[in-house]
Amino acid sequence: MERMDLGGTWWLMEFDPDEGEKVGAFTVDYHPEPRRSFPAKVPGTVHLDLIRNGAIPDPFFGTNELTVQWVEEREWWYRTDFYPPERILARESVDLVFQGLDTIAAIWLNGLKLGETDNMFRTYRIPVKDFLTGGRNVLAVKFAPVTRVADKRMQERGPLWSVFYPSRPYVRKAQYSFGWDWGPRLPTCGIWRPVLLEGYDKGTIRYLFPYLEELPKEGQPAKVRVVATVFATQSFPCQVSFTLEDESGKYQAVLDGDLKPGLQEIVGSLEVSRPSLWFPNGIGRPHLYRLTAQVLIDGSVIDEHEVTTGLRTVELVQEPDEEGKSFVFRINGVPVFCKGANWIPADSFLPRVTEAVYRQSLLLAQDAHMNMLRVWGGGIYEDESFYSQCDQLGIMVWQDFMFACAEYPEDDDFLSEVRAEAEEVVLRLRHHPSIVLWCGNNENDWGFHAGWFGKKERFLGEKIYAAVLPEVCCRLDPTRPYWQSSPFGGTDPNSMSEGDRHSWDVWSGWRSPEGYLTDTGRFVSEFGFQAPPNLPTIESFTLPEDRYPNSRVMEHHNKQGEGTERLYRFVAAYHRVPGTFSEWVRLAQLVQGEALKTGIVHWRRRKFKTAGALFWQLNDCWPVVSWSVVDYFNRPKASYYIIKRAFAPVLVTLFRQGDELSVWLVNDLLRVVSGRLRLSLENLWGEKVQEWERVVAVGSNRSEEIVRWTITAGVDETRHYVLATFTEEGQPEPLASELILLARPKHISFPDNPVEVIRVSVVGSEGEIVLRAAALAKSVILEVLSEPDALWSDNAFDLAAGQEKSVKVTLTRSLSAEELRRRLFIWHLGKRE
Repeated sequence: MERMDLGGTWWLMEFDPDEGEKVGAFTVDYHPEPRRSFPAKVPGTVHLDLIRNGAIPDPFFGTNELTVQWVEEREWWYRTDFYPPERILARESVDLVFQGLDTIAAIWLNGLKLGETDNMFRTYRIPVKDFLTGGRNVLAVKFAPVTRVADKRMQERGPLWSVFYPSRPYVRKAQYSFGWDWGPRLPTCGIWRPVLLEGYDKGTIRYLFPYLEELPKEGQPAKVRVVATVFATQSFPCQVSFTLEDESGKYQAVLDGDLKPGLQEIVGSLEVSRPSLWFPNGIGRPHLYRLTAQVLIDGSVIDEHEVTTGLRTVELVQEPDEEGKSFVFRINGVPVFCKGANWIPADSFLPRVTEAVYRQSLLLAQDAHMNMLRVWGGGIYEDESFYSQCDQLGIMVWQDFMFACAEYPEDDDFLSEVRAEAEEVVLRLRHHPSIVLWCGNNENDWGFHAGWFGKKERFLGEKIYAAVLPEVCCRLDPTRPYWQSSPFGGTDPNSMSEGDRHSWDVWSGWRSPEGYLTDTGRFVSEFGFQAPPNLPTIESFTLPEDRYPNSRVMEHHNKQGEGTERLYRFVAAYHRVPGTFSEWVRLAQLVQGEALKTGIVHWRRRKFKTAGALFWQLNDCWPVVSWSVVDYFNRPKASYYIIKRAFAPVLVTLFRQGDELSVWLVNDLLRVVSGRLRLSLENLWGEKVQEWERVVAVGSNRSEEIVRWTITAGVDETRHYVLATFTEEGQPEPLASELILLARPKHISFPDNPVEVIRVSVVGSEGEIVLRAAALAKSVILEVLSEPDALWSDNAFDLAAGQEKSVKVTLTRSLSAEELRRRLFIWHLGKRE
């Protein structure tokens, strides 16, 4: 196949609705009005082009989101000239391929209308060989106002219930773009993914898919089924070769084929003598292979396609037990406790989400011991690079189809469109070993059951999730389970006894985080707690006069109803009233982290009665006060570091009931862990009141209660804490530790300035800081002034009296050790700025 990338500089033109076609904007000789046309970038969106040309302000700053609402009401056209090379024109078939049009579009080539589209999630492939010239060709794409189209469809077909914007279910566009409780209303449009001209002869390989026919026994070869999806323009005999290889070897198969016009599958088998399997992060190595397929005629290759992939099996184990029914992912026969978060689109303007942005976010997830991300159903099917990097990093993906918090149409045309969308998604993504589950929607089944839609006899949209999607997944992907909704399971879709659960009783119910301790969900796929972004991120969208918690701009950047009020309530519940805005930001992030930790360690103690904890949410699509632990600029909040420790492979956790402490060890490693467990009741200055020590062990991939320890009666709870450490045999430093206060922080007078900097060293942009605490230092937060993107190995941590800790920091530029020490800012509870 020969390809020509048609991306780059185009022209963007603005019109009244329905005006562009009337004035001939699609014709070869049309000349745009200078005052209503701008140079544009493809892939791109209208908003990005208008920002680049100074036609609108940055929608993320202040309340500018409101001032750019007019953009969604206009008609926009993209237009370019291109000159196809002879190497493409000489091919038997030439296709114009749009990998993403957002959303209601019409396409013209050299004045001829090629067709219309209305689904941003689909690829559109149009045969154009007969319409191309050997010289100048003119391509024009019209985008109608999507909200106008959606509103018209609702008026014609009747209202459907949905959150945030009632007409959105009628258009196959990223649903979050119409506004969510963490995102702005910026329903942009444009050519958001690449545009290609593709030339080929006779046939082309569209997709490749390998999978294990069954899990091989230890030391035995693996039988691998390989599938090539091939499109042919005519009937012809051929050979199809498959090659699977990694650093240890190469495995090949050659099949005779007799291709017919249209799309078809060529299926073969390979035997891999010593297979290396793909495992999730923390369980094993995410081993990858390269699979190549070729179509040959008389020994000559007419097309070749290659993917990077992995071999593994997935089971979703649902077995009756005393609490209801389990919900456990088993990868290659190994049960895995799923630790992770929900993923939303990383920008309101999707072309800005580059491979580097994905990489930075996913490395943060991996480094925080996460092994699963749920791609939420109100966003998009992410770019190929997202899934490829999840493959590389061992991060499993729970993949929703794009339906969220709404009723959806069930007419034949809509169902047909959904089927085509789902088929393309499954075919495009099924070779990624990281994807372990297809899920029909987000919260629609729960919403119908709970009466969000009102008293209705019919569940509109159920045909999609209960019929169309499972049929597509079963037919095209036999390797993964399909799950109808999230949450789903039992007579109550949000049951604690079976299926997955969204645990929102704490945040949405204004309940204390201790409320998580009564939640016995079998797999908690959503729970969350808000906090503001980091101070440098706040400075990116505010003026100095806006920087207080309930300013108009700060409240505009919190889309949750009464979100700011809830933050006040929870900060005041645990901490003294902050004296500065920066202190309020840090305290809110600490409360968020401790709340998430409360749920995480509770569900990890229940391993595998509860088999997963995916908090809402990892990331943001704009700078905002939200449930994320990493803000829009990929800057980790204090809460990120708290959940990083809560997700550690080996965890010691303390659960207090009155004067009794229940001490647990949680072990995600596939080996027994043994060592010395120490418990110590100390005052704030490190004087020990009570101690306990024992050599203990916890089994492979298990959670076990080790001891119940009674705290000495009568101690002043405002002046004492408990420290637990677990040190593995033969190791000098603790593998896991936990420190708990006996009173809420607001009731404790913490020691002044207990932290001493022992040593600072720097090599290039990598620094190391060694700290020692003379007395308890609670919630130590480290910052490097004028380095907002400094990334720490640990932060927002506790230092017991006498404890020493080494922390590494990655800087964005080289600093001397003296300069790093000078810029180092240390904050902790009790410190006043």
